[in-house]
Amino acid sequence: MQNCFFVNPAAGQGRGTEKLTEMIRETSAALGCPASVYLTKGIGDGERKALEMAEALAGAPARFYACGGDGTLNEIINGAAGFPHVAVGCVPTGTGNDMVRNFPEAGDFRDIAAQLQGEARFIDLIRYSGMIGGRFQQRYCANMFNIGFDCNVVELAGRLKKKPLISGSVAYLLAVAGMFIRKKGISLRLTDETAETERILDGEVLLCSVANGSYCGGGICSSPQARVDDGFFDINIIKDVPRRTFLRLFPKYKEGTHLQAPEAAQIITVKRSTAALLEPKEGTFFLCADGEIEPAEQVAFAIEPKAVQFILPRK
Repeated sequence: MQNCFFVNPAAGQGRGTEKLTEMIRETSAALGCPASVYLTKGIGDGERKALEMAEALAGAPARFYACGGDGTLNEIINGAAGFPHVAVGCVPTGTGNDMVRNFPEAGDFRDIAAQLQGEARFIDLIRYSGMIGGRFQQRYCANMFNIGFDCNVVELAGRLKKKPLISGSVAYLLAVAGMFIRKKGISLRLTDETAETERILDGEVLLCSVANGSYCGGGICSSPQARVDDGFFDINIIKDVPRRTFLRLFPKYKEGTHLQAPEAAQIITVKRSTAALLEPKEGTFFLCADGEIEPAEQVAFAIEPKAVQFILPRK
């Protein structure tokens, strides 16, 4: 079986690429598992190369490992989606690394030997399409979409993470504090199209997420009920609450216990769905997909059950 590690040299503030590459080569040789290393050259290059390699395999089994953050994994999944003979893994060297948090039963995702000896299982993906980044796109999201406050936080955290000594989780919390001062929401129209069309949002909210997995922002458990293999995505909507309510609920939101708060039913809407349509009430909005942000207009979401094999490292 062919193993390829797609290493993003810019992940984790650009540290440790040489050491990781050496570890991959030494470990694969010791285990007798042939492996190659590809250093990505910029945004979109990992997806391009993964697609090229998946096509060239002509059905032969292979494993593609994304070595980077959630954005790198998103690229490799989009390159490998539609090729059932290709399983995708993740060696988390980014600053957020939220996708792998959905698998507490797995071994160490940073252990190369455990990865090469891991087992693959099917997970769902969210297919989304629409005018995104100024052009029509159809892509896949593995973990979560964030819109509104959460998206603004991710954008600011991305800038903060480039500064020395600021980790992904610290950057997210600093960004939350910064955005709390502004507390800018978003005006959206959201329609659930699972069976009968149902308008579930029409107006101003603090934030909205469409979740396949549970985590965002470097470990914030914003959608604790979401599962990556249940055949649904989870829509989460939080009303534009006063600052004091936000401050009181944020620690619970971080830990994933906010749905048990007494006021949750009045300010939080949670709905399972398999298809939905999201559009801004005016102009465009920013859509954050697996930590990557682009301006969007109308976007359609649909669950793709068991869309890709995801490698869980051996314990």
